[in-house]
Amino acid sequence: MASNTSLSAHLVKIISDNTTKIEAYRQEQGLPPLSLGPDAPLDVKYPPNIEQCRRAIIDASLELGDLATGPVELRLVPGWAVMTMFAVTQFIFDFDIAHRVPLTGDVSYDDLSKTVNIGASVLRQVLRAGMPYHMFYEPRPGHVAHTATTKVMAREPLIKDWTGLSTDVLFPGAAGLTEALKKEPAANDPAKTGFMLAKGDGESGMYMYLQKHPEQARRFAGVMGAFQQDKAYAPQHLINSWPNDVRRGKLVDLGGSTGTVAFALAEVFPGLEIVVQDLPGTLEAAQVREGKNVSFMSHDFFDEQPVKDADVYMFRWVLHNWPDAHVQRILRALIPSLKPGAKVIIFDEIMPPAGTMTLSVERNQRNIDFGMLILFNSKIRDVEQWKEVITQSDQRFKVTDIRYPEHSRLSLIEIVWQP
Repeated sequence: MASNTSLSAHLVKIISDNTTKIEAYRQEQGLPPLSLGPDAPLDVKYPPNIEQCRRAIIDASLELGDLATGPVELRLVPGWAVMTMFAVTQFIFDFDIAHRVPLTGDVSYDDLSKTVNIGASVLRQVLRAGMPYHMFYEPRPGHVAHTATTKVMAREPLIKDWTGLSTDVLFPGAAGLTEALKKEPAANDPAKTGFMLAKGDGESGMYMYLQKHPEQARRFAGVMGAFQQDKAYAPQHLINSWPNDVRRGKLVDLGGSTGTVAFALAEVFPGLEIVVQDLPGTLEAAQVREGKNVSFMSHDFFDEQPVKDADVYMFRWVLHNWPDAHVQRILRALIPSLKPGAKVIIFDEIMPPAGTMTLSVERNQRNIDFGMLILFNSKIRDVEQWKEVITQSDQRFKVTDIRYPEHSRLSLIEIVWQP
């Protein structure tokens, strides 16, 4: 392993070289220099080669910052920072500060305090605590104004929803995790998660909680819908990796929502007769399209599968939300309806092996994985964990292929029923 000195110099060079490339690109495109100031563009989409430069800067900066901070401060400082960022973010959201500070210009602390009914002194103290983290700034004494990172909360409904989900759901869930694991060491009960311990009221899990709290459900659906709009989750990735030998026949799409993916498959593979199954409340928004072999059926996938002898049963981006014991229940519910050679296709996230990702990617993946734990007692499974939960459901489920579509966040696991 290289010495810290040479590693530091190497990281500095990565940052310098790639910053030069990004600045050159932005200048060519007539874009302003990188900034978090109030007039900075809120989101710039780079072409793949420049996006690669951006990711390289982020990774090298994270590692260089950690090296410079050192082991002692790395353990001491983040606790303060996380506490401050959480509390300030929650304060900004709960008192709707982002919408009460003008998008252009500034507002005095005195005037803002009257609007939010908070004393000017403590208002100033809280907002100043967030300023080192790019949340608002003081353009002149006694006044506060937006930075780009707070302006986006005021202008983008999705960011506001994500902030509310973070402060009202994720943060309390994280704080409750340790106590939840003391009560449920195996983390196999969705009713005993960190979140359910912190905020639940006897519900059987996160989904029942959302049914009882419509505003949280709206936020959750909006954020998940935004994920679905990402090209990395596009149905085309499933189509590109679809097995050749099941492009005709009957397909059951379990947890298929309103049929977006089913219709995409039907467009490319007209020989498929597709049955989309989901809960009644979800199917209310579904619309049948003429000329497509897609139908809808109300069904809870924990109950015995009513469609007998289909060629394929599919779970797309569904099972990661459930603990292992529940995934096994879901798969076992298929068994009475499976014919020999029937396929089960799981199209879901597969966690890469630890230490094989760049620092920023691994942090992001582990954050998502941690979110699954605190909300659902679930996980983003790696290959071996997927194989284990499948075979423990029933030894007659045989994993025959795993495919990793390029540029996709989801991978295809092909299972054959071999009684």
